[in-house]
Amino acid sequence: MNNISITDIIEQESIDILMQVILSPHEDFAVGIEALARGVDPNTNTSVNPNELFRQARMCGLAVELDKLCVKKAIQEFTHIYNKNKSTLLFINIEDSFISYSITYDYLIECADEYNIPYENIAIDLCDFDLYSVKEVEIFIEKYRAKGFYMSIDDMGKDYYNLDKILLINPDIIKINTFLLSNLESEQYRKYLLKFISSIAHEMGMVVVAKGIESDKDLNFFIECGAQFVQGYYIARPSKLSSSEIDDIIHNFKRKDNMEEYYFKNKVDSDRSTMTKIINFMNNIKEQIDGVHIGHEENNFKQIFDEYSYVENCWILDMKGIQVSDAYINKDNFRTRNSSIFNISKKHMDFSKKEIYERLVNTILDVWITKPFHSLLTNNICLGVSKYIVDSKGEQYILCLNININRFNMVRDSV
Repeated sequence: MNNISITDIIEQESIDILMQVILSPHEDFAVGIEALARGVDPNTNTSVNPNELFRQARMCGLAVELDKLCVKKAIQEFTHIYNKNKSTLLFINIEDSFISYSITYDYLIECADEYNIPYENIAIDLCDFDLYSVKEVEIFIEKYRAKGFYMSIDDMGKDYYNLDKILLINPDIIKINTFLLSNLESEQYRKYLLKFISSIAHEMGMVVVAKGIESDKDLNFFIECGAQFVQGYYIARPSKLSSSEIDDIIHNFKRKDNMEEYYFKNKVDSDRSTMTKIINFMNNIKEQIDGVHIGHEENNFKQIFDEYSYVENCWILDMKGIQVSDAYINKDNFRTRNSSIFNISKKHMDFSKKEIYERLVNTILDVWITKPFHSLLTNNICLGVSKYIVDSKGEQYILCLNININRFNMVRDSV
């Protein structure tokens, strides 16, 4: 490809944007979509390798113009997905030259405004920048984080100084690429390194995404090491995506690992004694919250958090499974820096096909306890619990809680 063809690609906007889903293996939602640019040579109608595309753009002094085109196309392509699911994040990769450009100019902000995409629905992937440009990076991050954009370190592990990048960027999201760690001969070393990175990330309230998942083995390995979200060919290949296709990907994605065996290995106590304690606990909660004014439940939930440190978050459903309250988070007891990334349930969300609602209303029981799952808020192992309550008008509703099971057992055993 020569200077004329890269110029033609930019002038004719001959760029295809493919989307790859980033999803939660623990819960049925896609946290985000990564936009991947592919060039198309307008003179030959052949595809251009993205690495070659950006290399030629840098050689010809057109890196910023190419980045601007990719940003615009990505946001444009994302619009129809956002209109169907307003909690989904768009991940956009940018070059170091675009960082310098964006300090002075507001092109990214203007594109988001043009297509009515909130800034908090965009995560900026930072990877290929040199630490000698630290000041520029700091200014860029301060400017765009203040607007509401999320910051992500892409391809964590690519360079030995990535830990320096964590300190510099203080990212909201860390993306670890499986391929970049494949040179480590020992799987045990890989596991130690990944758990170390994940531990730092979780302690600082960051989100960990595992990229390059190509097999069930990769999936289980990275989840065990602390990844909260996953991305790769095992989940879905990059493609043109519609909202319905995203739903199909989520529906067809099936964890092949044995969850019960996993939690058994991690010594999660789910025996009859624990279940009995939870049922008794929910009976006490019902006495406290019965008579709640729907829409004014904040003080009721605050009382629950103050009294029961093991409750991570709670919300209320109507009898059709529709969420009628906000979801309240126990911020005093759990680190929740980026709760909006975790798709915390929002008012009007439909739970009618989720276990926490469906199993309760389809049994004669008045309380339901889900299987253990990883909390996306804290990466702790939790149980979801639902129970019938009545509001101030005597109408029936469903209270839902997520309980940190290890903390619950420690507290209850000490009583």
